[in-house]
Amino acid sequence: MSLLITEECINCGACLPECPNEAIFETRSAAEEKGNKVGEGQGDGDTVYVITYERCTECVGHFDEPQCAAVCPVDDCCIPDPEIPETTDTLLDKAKQLNPDKEIDPAKIWAGVRN
Repeated sequence: MSLLITEECINCGACLPECPNEAIFETRSAAEEKGNKVGEGQGDGDTVYVITYERCTECVGHFDEPQCAAVCPVDDCCIPDPEIPETTDTLLDKAKQLNPDKEIDPAKIWAGVRN
Protein backbone atom coordinates (compact mmCIF):
# COMPACT_ATOMS: atom_id res chain seq x y z
CA MET A 1 0.00 0.00 0.00
CA SER A 2 1.04 3.54 -0.30
CA LEU A 3 2.00 5.75 2.58
CA LEU A 4 0.36 9.08 3.26
CA ILE A 5 1.44 12.22 5.05
CA THR A 6 -0.91 13.35 7.80
CA GLU A 7 -1.86 16.86 8.81
CA GLU A 8 0.85 16.60 11.47
CA CYS A 9 3.37 17.47 8.71
CA ILE A 10 5.49 20.53 9.55
CA ASN A 11 6.73 20.96 5.95
CA CYS A 12 10.37 20.47 6.95
CA GLY A 13 11.27 18.77 3.66
CA ALA A 14 13.37 16.01 5.24
CA CYS A 15 11.45 13.35 3.32
CA LEU A 16 11.81 14.79 -0.19
CA PRO A 17 15.38 13.71 -1.00
CA GLU A 18 14.95 10.34 0.73
CA CYS A 19 12.21 8.89 -1.48
CA PRO A 20 13.71 6.43 -3.99
CA ASN A 21 10.67 6.77 -6.25
CA GLU A 22 10.21 10.56 -6.20
CA ALA A 23 6.70 10.00 -4.84
CA ILE A 24 6.68 12.96 -2.43
CA PHE A 25 5.60 16.46 -3.45
CA GLU A 26 5.50 19.75 -1.56
CA THR A 27 1.84 20.27 -2.44
CA ARG A 28 -1.11 18.36 -3.83
CA SER A 29 -1.24 20.72 -6.81
CA ALA A 30 2.46 20.13 -7.57
CA ALA A 31 1.83 16.38 -7.69
CA GLU A 32 -1.25 16.77 -9.87
CA GLU A 33 0.51 19.20 -12.24
CA LYS A 34 2.96 16.37 -13.01
CA GLY A 35 0.10 13.96 -13.70
CA ASN A 36 0.23 12.13 -10.36
CA LYS A 37 -2.77 11.16 -8.28
CA VAL A 38 -3.11 11.82 -4.56
CA GLY A 39 -5.57 10.13 -2.22
CA GLU A 40 -8.93 11.74 -1.53
CA GLY A 41 -8.69 14.47 1.10
CA GLN A 42 -4.89 14.42 1.27
CA GLY A 43 -3.03 17.69 0.93
CA ASP A 44 -6.21 19.71 0.50
CA GLY A 45 -5.42 23.40 0.53
CA ASP A 46 -1.78 22.65 -0.29
CA THR A 47 -0.86 22.89 3.39
CA VAL A 48 1.14 19.65 3.82
CA TYR A 49 3.42 17.50 1.72
CA VAL A 50 1.77 14.63 -0.14
CA ILE A 51 2.71 11.17 -1.38
CA THR A 52 1.33 10.02 -4.71
CA TYR A 53 0.15 6.44 -4.42
CA GLU A 54 1.10 5.68 -8.01
CA ARG A 55 4.80 6.09 -7.19
CA CYS A 56 4.98 5.00 -3.54
CA THR A 57 6.33 1.50 -2.93
CA GLU A 58 6.77 2.00 0.82
CA CYS A 59 10.49 1.63 -0.03
CA VAL A 60 9.95 -2.11 -0.58
CA GLY A 61 12.83 -3.41 -2.68
CA HIS A 62 14.98 -0.42 -1.74
CA PHE A 63 15.18 -0.25 2.08
CA ASP A 64 14.11 -2.17 5.19
CA GLU A 65 11.78 0.65 6.25
CA PRO A 66 10.02 3.58 4.60
CA GLN A 67 12.60 6.34 4.38
CA CYS A 68 10.11 9.20 4.69
CA ALA A 69 9.00 7.89 8.09
CA ALA A 70 12.58 7.13 9.13
CA VAL A 71 13.77 10.73 8.64
CA CYS A 72 10.59 12.54 9.67
CA PRO A 73 10.95 14.45 12.95
CA VAL A 74 7.20 14.12 13.62
CA ASP A 75 5.75 10.88 15.02
CA ASP A 76 2.93 9.36 12.98
CA CYS A 77 3.32 11.79 10.09
CA CYS A 78 4.13 9.23 7.37
CA ILE A 79 1.74 6.33 7.83
CA PRO A 80 0.23 3.51 5.74
CA ASP A 81 -2.74 4.67 3.69
CA PRO A 82 -5.65 2.36 4.56
CA GLU A 83 -7.37 3.26 1.27
CA ILE A 84 -4.53 1.92 -0.91
CA PRO A 85 -3.68 -1.65 0.21
CA GLU A 86 -1.00 -3.39 -1.86
CA THR A 87 0.81 -6.69 -1.36
CA THR A 88 4.56 -7.12 -1.21
CA ASP A 89 4.55 -8.57 -4.73
CA THR A 90 2.60 -5.59 -6.07
CA LEU A 91 4.99 -3.15 -4.39
CA LEU A 92 8.03 -5.01 -5.74
CA ASP A 93 6.58 -5.01 -9.26
CA LYS A 94 5.86 -1.29 -8.98
CA ALA A 95 9.42 -0.63 -7.75
CA LYS A 96 10.84 -2.52 -10.76
CA GLN A 97 8.65 -0.58 -13.19
CA LEU A 98 9.50 2.80 -11.66
CA ASN A 99 13.22 2.04 -11.42
CA PRO A 100 14.21 -0.20 -14.33
CA ASP A 101 17.89 0.72 -13.95
CA LYS A 102 18.10 0.09 -10.18
CA GLU A 103 18.58 -3.24 -8.50
CA ILE A 104 15.44 -4.10 -6.53
CA ASP A 105 16.06 -6.45 -3.61
CA PRO A 106 13.00 -8.60 -2.79
CA ALA A 107 14.38 -9.16 0.73
CA LYS A 108 14.05 -5.46 1.56
CA ILE A 109 10.59 -5.41 3.09
CA TRP A 110 9.34 -3.84 6.30
CA ALA A 111 6.94 -5.36 8.84
CA GLY A 112 4.14 -2.89 8.06
CA VAL A 113 3.46 -4.18 4.54
CA ARG A 114 0.02 -5.77 4.32
CA ASN A 115 -0.22 -9.05 2.48
